[in-house]
Amino acid sequence: MKTLKKIISLILVTVVLTSCTRITDAYQPSNLMNNIYLANSDTFAVGTAKNIMIPSKIADEIVDSVGADSYFIASTDRYKSNFTKYLSPYKKMSIASLTKLMTALIVLENCKDLNEEYYVVDEDVDFEKDASKANLRPGDKVKVIDLLYGLLVPSGNDAAMCLANNLVGSYDNFVIMMNNEAERLGAVNTHFANPHGLDSDYHFSTAYDLFLITRELLKYDIFKTITTVKEYSANIMSSDGVMRTERWINTNYFATGELLISSNVKLLAGKTGNTTSAGNCLILITENPKDNSNYISVILNAKSKRNSYYNSNALLSLIK
Repeated sequence: MKTLKKIISLILVTVVLTSCTRITDAYQPSNLMNNIYLANSDTFAVGTAKNIMIPSKIADEIVDSVGADSYFIASTDRYKSNFTKYLSPYKKMSIASLTKLMTALIVLENCKDLNEEYYVVDEDVDFEKDASKANLRPGDKVKVIDLLYGLLVPSGNDAAMCLANNLVGSYDNFVIMMNNEAERLGAVNTHFANPHGLDSDYHFSTAYDLFLITRELLKYDIFKTITTVKEYSANIMSSDGVMRTERWINTNYFATGELLISSNVKLLAGKTGNTTSAGNCLILITENPKDNSNYISVILNAKSKRNSYYNSNALLSLIK
């Protein structure tokens, strides 16, 4: 009897394990990515479920003229265009200041008054000398709208920290909100460890996930306004009660005009990023004037800053 029970138990375990293996295989990206489009905009993880899924034949979509470890470009509305090109879209990578897109999204979603004033503390400005900053000082009183400019135009780590520490009371709570939002959007291969993007083993995303995050920002016209200015001057009240002006230059060469974007599209928004681990990264939101469709392109770990722009143009030039 005991022997019979052992045999039955062994059979059951084998069946369960076999079933689990089949379930796992069935949910591999290569099997899921073919012709999947769901239309329910209220679905959890709407970013994954609704507007874009990658076809299974990834090799067919690689653009030889693009030199980056990972890239992704697609229309934000698949009903207008199914154009998609990509390389290693699910590869987890360091993303540098592209992180600030999520930081901006959390602020725009949760701050009811962009004219509210936040105070800068010592922790907000405690970075290495060569770190990207907006030149904030302890004791400064700064409007949220100006902090958003400081976050996205000169890519200020100090602006990111000030926003994070003030919006929900603590840096840690803000990072939790970033990760919760990533999950809501379907960015399942993303994890944030900070609001600025400095390298960390626990801080990463993918080209595809960044597409999802950036697409959500299209809801906010102020995001497009901020990221396309050539420069911005912010009036900041210093701790001694004296008003000073900080002038910030956009890190995006397409926004400043230092480089020209592909002639077939119009720049709507963008963000740069660079660290030792992440290399040179660039996200652009563009419009195709022919049909008013929008596209998001993501370049991760290009060889140089200028190379990230050349790579982006190589992708954008393929849009018809």
